Amino acid sequence: MFCKRIARLRAIALLTDRRGTSGTEFALLLPMLTILLMGVFDYGSLAYDSMQVAAAAHAGADYALHNGWSASGVQTAVTGATTLPQVSATPAPQLTTACIVSGAIVATTGSTCAGGGTPGSYVVVNAQAPFTPLVSWAAFALPWTIAARATVRIQ
Repeated sequence: MFCKRIARLRAIALLTDRRGTSGTEFALLLPMLTILLMGVFDYGSLAYDSMQVAAAAHAGADYALHNGWSASGVQTAVTGATTLPQVSATPAPQLTTACIVSGAIVATTGSTCAGGGTPGSYVVVNAQAPFTPLVSWAAFALPWTIAARATVRIQ
């Protein structure tokens, strides 16, 4: 009888003992927190790479604005503007004679625009780079190639 009472008290003490519960909760939450942290890191990397590609496109447009049209010069400015190793000026920069119609640049072959102005020379600079996330997120569609475009009137 005495042994049964001690056994019952030990069982009750074991059921009410809270030591180690925080460690168990942490062990259960750690995988979810790790996945969340990797997602935050991948999103941050994507945002950083996107800003670098946009800066490279703007650097090519800035080169054309200050130095005039040179396809090779614009491409060199794009690839040299960032620390990303695989940034390229793809598709190649283009020089276009165009007019602005309703806020859009429309190519023209004439000497006057529909609105009465004279057409200008525009340089369209494209930049792109591949993006590789830390984790291959099969459930999410990520842009695996980051692209940016900048347009500047040089004349």
